[in-house]
Amino acid sequence: MSVKKILIVEDDKMLGTIFEMFIEELGYELLGVCNTGDEAIEICAKNPPDLILMDINIEGDKNGIETSRIINDKFGLPVVYISGADSAEGVSKCVLENTYGYVVKPVYKRTLEAVIEFAYTKHKFDANKN
Repeated sequence: MSVKKILIVEDDKMLGTIFEMFIEELGYELLGVCNTGDEAIEICAKNPPDLILMDINIEGDKNGIETSRIINDKFGLPVVYISGADSAEGVSKCVLENTYGYVVKPVYKRTLEAVIEFAYTKHKFDANKN
């Protein structure tokens, strides 16, 4: 089985570094850490990840939800949101066709691993149904 490729979209440098460390410790391949939607879209076009960890509030003219919509339309890649917001209203705004999880900060390594594995497997299952 090949190593899963993960892209992190997070504009907080400290959190991005922590997520990067978690991804590497868990044995995934890190495609990069970026802080804008445009960077994420560019990376997906050049080297599509198996999964994207997407903060909702990111730098640039697109937030994480808008960026996820574009990524879904162009590439159909699965997204797991990472956010400090834990309200039902905040979560419901994120539910798109390519949404495969929502994790509230702070994020713990084992929780992240479980969410990544679930999201990746569910995305593969959904792709095989069509």
